[in-house]
Formats: sequence, structure tokens, C-alpha cells
Amino acid sequence: MITSSPGAPDLRQGPPKICIPLTAGDIAAFSTQILQCEALPGDLYEWRLDRYSGDISLGLQIYGKATGRPLLCTVRTRSQGGEADLDREGYVRRVSELIELGELFQLIDIELWAGDDIVRELADAAHSRGLSVVISQHSFTDTPPKGEMTKTLVHMHELGADFPKLAVTPASPSDLFDLMSASREAFDRIGPVITMSMGPLGQLSRIAGSLTGSCITFGAGAEASAPGQLGAVELRKMLDILGRGLTKETTEYE
Repeated sequence: MITSSPGAPDLRQGPPKICIPLTAGDIAAFSTQILQCEALPGDLYEWRLDRYSGDISLGLQIYGKATGRPLLCTVRTRSQGGEADLDREGYVRRVSELIELGELFQLIDIELWAGDDIVRELADAAHSRGLSVVISQHSFTDTPPKGEMTKTLVHMHELGADFPKLAVTPASPSDLFDLMSASREAFDRIGPVITMSMGPLGQLSRIAGSLTGSCITFGAGAEASAPGQLGAVELRKMLDILGRGLTKETTEYE
């Protein structure tokens, strides 16, 4: 099993950790958003750099002074639900530049569509800088077959993901339960994953990580970053309620 790199939050103990997205477009709004979100029950943040147009290094320095919570940095492309209009070469360049700033944050997102060889090289570079790696894939049109989803998560792990991430869109309750089952099967094989079924129909998957092996769940602060994302406050309440009925053995990721 791949273990977390130094500086990353301990995602293998207790209930799923709440990650709050930071979506501000400039440095002033970014600073304000951090202060606003500090009062929310988040365990870490995701900085959506595809929505940001300011100085990244300065932003990371401000973040480090404002909060002690770990940070996941993400450049989300249009095909994956983001705003970065990048081809493969442009995407690799952006992520590589971000990795060079690795001493200022803890986790980085790498999109699977970039290709196995590239993803593996980026993951190796990130690990060499002490970063933990989230390899991600999003489907906004459907939910693949359960076996395919499990295979994708395992493949991400083989490419170097500390935390494979898969987000899909359900058309029925069966799709939701297929995602949750695939998540658990992958967890049993490779350890912690990050999975979600998007939209209103998939909200159960966002609070059931203690059962499915999904160790991070995204809770909106000032603004949601994906369909069906619950607010951080209500998400914490739901996780606490569910956690009362679970044993220590159920909620530990080993």
C-alpha cells in the first residue's frame, strides 16, 4: 500500500475528512475566503487554481500564515468539470510548475486523462517534493459498470496515487449503490480512496465514507465546486450522526 507523504493529513484514522473548496478568482477574494472558511468544520482545503488568476506563490504564502490546515491544490480542466482550457501539454506544464512549489502545500490533484506515462511521471515528481498524490477522474454523464470503477481506482493506485479519486453521475439508485460498492471493493484491496456519486441522487455517497472506504468528502463553504455538494456544516452533522453507530474497527483505514 502507498502511504501518505510527510506533511499530509492522517486520512487513515477516524471518519472521512471534510475538504472545503476555495474558489476565489483573485488574491484579495482568496484571502477573504480563507478567513470566512476558518469558522467552518473543515479538516483541509482544496484550492481550485483553475478558477484563480493571481500569483500562486503569494497565495500559498498567505494561506500558510492564515491557517494550519492541509491544502490540496487542483488545476481542474474543462473536460473534468473545471475552467482550465488546457491541452495535454499545457496541463502538464501547469501541474509541473505547481509541483515545484510543493514545500508550500501538502497534496496535489493529477487528472487521469493525461495518460498513464505522464500521470506516473507527475506522481513521481510530486512524491519527490514530499507531496501526497490524488489521481482523479470525473464522469458527468454516467456511472460506469461497478467492475470498471473498481479497476479504475486500483489502476490509479498502481500509477502512484496515494488517494485515487473517482466521481460519477448516477441515473438511478442502482448507480449510486454500484459506486459505493466499487469504492468498498477498491478500499479492501488498496486502502483509502476518494469516491462520490454526484448530484442530489448521489448525496448518500458523500456521507457514507466510513462504510465505503472514501476518506475525504467535499463540503461547500462560500461556494460549491461540484453538483450535489453539501454544505460543510450540515455535512459535519451527518458524519457525526452516522459515526455514532460505527465501531472503531469500521472507521479505521489500515
